[in-house]
Amino acid sequence: MKITALATGLMMASALLAACNGDLQPQSLQSASATSPQPSTQSLPGADSARVRKDVEFLSADALAGRQTGSAGYQQAADYVAARFKALGLQSITGDDYFQPVPFREASWAGERASLVLHGRDGDVSLKLGEDFIAGPPTTAENTSVTGELVFVGYGIEAPAFGLDDYAGLDLKGKIAVMLDGRPPQLPNEVGAHYSSARTKRKIAAAHGAVGSITLNTPAREARRPFARSAAHLADPSFDWLGADGIPGSAVASMHPSMVLDMPAAKKLFAGSPKTLEAVFAEMDSGETPKGFALSASASLASQSSHKQVMSPNVVGLLPGSDPKLKNEYVVFSAHLDHIGVNEQAHGKDGEGAHDQINNGAQDNAAGIAVMLEVARLFAEAGQAPRRSLLFVAVTAEEEGLLGSDYFAQHPPVAPKAMVANINLDMPMLLYPFHDVIAFGAEHSSLGKTAANAAASTGLKLSPDPMPEQVIFVRSDHYSFVRQGVPSIYLITGREAVDPEINGTEAQEGFLKTRYHRPSDEADAQISYVAAKQFADVNFAIAKEVADAERKPSWNAGDFFGDLYSAQ
Repeated sequence: MKITALATGLMMASALLAACNGDLQPQSLQSASATSPQPSTQSLPGADSARVRKDVEFLSADALAGRQTGSAGYQQAADYVAARFKALGLQSITGDDYFQPVPFREASWAGERASLVLHGRDGDVSLKLGEDFIAGPPTTAENTSVTGELVFVGYGIEAPAFGLDDYAGLDLKGKIAVMLDGRPPQLPNEVGAHYSSARTKRKIAAAHGAVGSITLNTPAREARRPFARSAAHLADPSFDWLGADGIPGSAVASMHPSMVLDMPAAKKLFAGSPKTLEAVFAEMDSGETPKGFALSASASLASQSSHKQVMSPNVVGLLPGSDPKLKNEYVVFSAHLDHIGVNEQAHGKDGEGAHDQINNGAQDNAAGIAVMLEVARLFAEAGQAPRRSLLFVAVTAEEEGLLGSDYFAQHPPVAPKAMVANINLDMPMLLYPFHDVIAFGAEHSSLGKTAANAAASTGLKLSPDPMPEQVIFVRSDHYSFVRQGVPSIYLITGREAVDPEINGTEAQEGFLKTRYHRPSDEADAQISYVAAKQFADVNFAIAKEVADAERKPSWNAGDFFGDLYSAQ
């Protein structure tokens, strides 16, 4: 990243903001600011960048200690958002305090933690936690154990529409599924991300009668995230939300929690079997999809954890619609309020702007919450309410696995089928004034056309996803709504900066390398409040078009996610 170019852009953004606040603008910046994207219509109200700044600075202050789910700092942030909703005149539909309490179970290791013992022809082999395999403290029960024969199931994917059925001809009843991490290359990125997720794989294995699962590290996974790096987080607790029946929301109750086995240890599972692990990897290298077979060994898996209940609320505000019929349909704005708390391992500076151990989460996601609050203000003060109702939801536990949004999407305070769209705000990358926006999910529903129209109405353009391999569409809170059949979209700023001296790609990648999930993500000069105003304006325009349209958003014909989830 060109640090000098980014610094120049940040100085320009600060000067432009000063001009917006009535300060004199240096002559040298007048020509540059004149090239800023100008709205093509004057009918939409404009966002207040100073208001966004105040919200970002409060929510990312050291006093909130990184807003970790269930912490006092998170509750302080939730109180702040609730007070802002009340001041804007939004209605509370979850009680007098705007809170939707979310019950979580936090699981921490206890006793002997976890064990994995192989039973083979030559006797038992005990593998070592943290060296041979890794696991997370189970949220299903404090003590879990299972013994079963091992069956290799390839990638563990069942996708008939794509000609894949890794369970064909295999008997998994009462057995432990052994599966490769990842997916075969012929699956499209986002579809592949769905099928390769641990959640999907475990559900499929359980549907075939498996009682446990072991995921195998692969050369591709090792290159992407080394086993040792994952093992360093072995002591981290596990989180899940609890249903009224006390069952964790993401759990597959009939299965032992999954374990991940490193490659040297994984070779032992294949001893005496029809094929070695090296042969399986060779097939993967040649582009083949390895076929499953019964392994010669069996295994015993066990875990010990201690549980405690944690309460952490979503914050929900309602702006009722004005149309007698359409007000019973809801456009949902979501943004996660939590962050990752205090980094006990951080010492001294962690990149530019870091002076402590607190992960302030200014971009991630104080900025998203602040933009959502500003969009709410624009609607609340518009004079005429939109035809459809708007729900503004600050969700908890995104950093724990999209848990707060998953709970809300499955327990909405309105009729589930009445939610017609979700617009998500997560780490918008407010680094410089910009010419374009990127909309993850644009190609899946009519919201893509809406986003393009809104961008044009605010003097911007819609650019394609520059990093499809990252499958962002399934990695933020909007995906919780997708899983409930709700068309959803998630915007970030584009990579075309107004200042020609700023390389947007380098600036964004630089942020991800030096500030993302670090104490250096502070409310300092990294944040462009000119960009914040642009971003609030375009999100307002999207929501206004959706809320006032004759027809609610719809999935595109034949869309994989629409077909998969909308019929549920």
